[in-house]
Amino acid sequence: MAQRNGASQSNRLWTVDFILNLLTAHFMFAGYTAMLTVIPPYVLFRHGTEWHLGIIVGAFGIVGLLIRPFGGQWIYAFGPKRVAVAGTAIVAIGSLCYIFALSPWWLVPMRMLQGVGLALGPVATSTIVANLAPPTRRAEAMAHMGNAINASFLYSPFIASSILFYFGSNTIGFTYAFVFSALAAAVAMISGMRISASRIAFDKPAAPTANTAVRYRVRRGSSRNFDEPAASASAAADKPPLIAKAAIFPTLVFLTYTFTTAPTNTFLPLLAAQQKLGNPGLFYTVFSATSIVAMGVSGPIADRYGRSTVIIPGLLSVAVAMFVLNGAFFQAMFLSAGFFAGLGFGLLQPGIQSLTVDRVPLRERSAGMATLQQAWDIGGSAGSFIVGPLATPIGIANVFGVTGIGALLGALGFVIGNAKSPAALPGRASAGD
Repeated sequence: MAQRNGASQSNRLWTVDFILNLLTAHFMFAGYTAMLTVIPPYVLFRHGTEWHLGIIVGAFGIVGLLIRPFGGQWIYAFGPKRVAVAGTAIVAIGSLCYIFALSPWWLVPMRMLQGVGLALGPVATSTIVANLAPPTRRAEAMAHMGNAINASFLYSPFIASSILFYFGSNTIGFTYAFVFSALAAAVAMISGMRISASRIAFDKPAAPTANTAVRYRVRRGSSRNFDEPAASASAAADKPPLIAKAAIFPTLVFLTYTFTTAPTNTFLPLLAAQQKLGNPGLFYTVFSATSIVAMGVSGPIADRYGRSTVIIPGLLSVAVAMFVLNGAFFQAMFLSAGFFAGLGFGLLQPGIQSLTVDRVPLRERSAGMATLQQAWDIGGSAGSFIVGPLATPIGIANVFGVTGIGALLGALGFVIGNAKSPAALPGRASAGD
């Protein structure tokens, strides 16, 4: 199946459309990450509690779990550009809607609206990368996408917090912070609109002919009507599945990583205060800087030596980070956990995304990306419903240790599963292309 942009015949990666797509992903997440430091104080400003915050975070993930599978089908039907633009526009609108919240409960539908945008946009931008990247540079391309997203963590939450610091945690301060988030997402939308729809698309399988229907009936001995097999095959060609079966294995492996982000997003500030580990924001600074460097080298390594060379060390590094947080009692340990967490994500993300693209057929590529990213919804967001009650009987620190064991099991499961059905490198086999 030849791609329209000819990526399968060329080894060129850095095109205008590829750069525009990186900008789209970057500013989309700049709009989202700005909310990480704004939503918690805004909930308290609207007379909410930590209990309200848990529900709001969970609602964001649940809507993604429901919408993301359909995103894969919509990308195939309408094209990844349209879905990317729609997703970034919804993120921008969602940020502006926060301004009008009068109570914590008003934030639930608003977060769900923004969750729709974050469910659609990343699937579309990841699909665009998969379509544009030469197969032999696929992991490298995924690494650049990951770094474009990671770079938003370096400044967007800081700017949003600085706005609140300068104008105060009041109506004016929060309004300006939400406007900043919306403007960042608007830049993403404009970047997405500049992408060439024809160069990022791929040819859809042609619908079977009447002769195909005849051959099908003769071979299978079908007693069906003449036109039925052709109609059925045509429908299948026009609509990829909600869940890509070939992507389930990478998704289960990735889920053991995303589950480690649930206690990090929920309890990291509390752990830092409890153990007197300093500013919890420093963890994310070390995490982001380390993952950017790690992704820069892990993509080419995965392309040349195989996906397992980065996936297994990535999961092991994440497990180390969780175990260090489990026992951290001074700041150096806390920051080293950020280093290992960033190293693990930087190794894992390009490998697991490119492995998914390797395994799924071309027609199911968008569905494969949607299936893989559901791990964020299940482990990262919905996981907060699990780690919250778990913290009471075993303690906050031990929750990190439990998720570290999960990452170890993920590495073991990958070794076993990959040995049974390894995916060849795209340069050595078609890998579905």
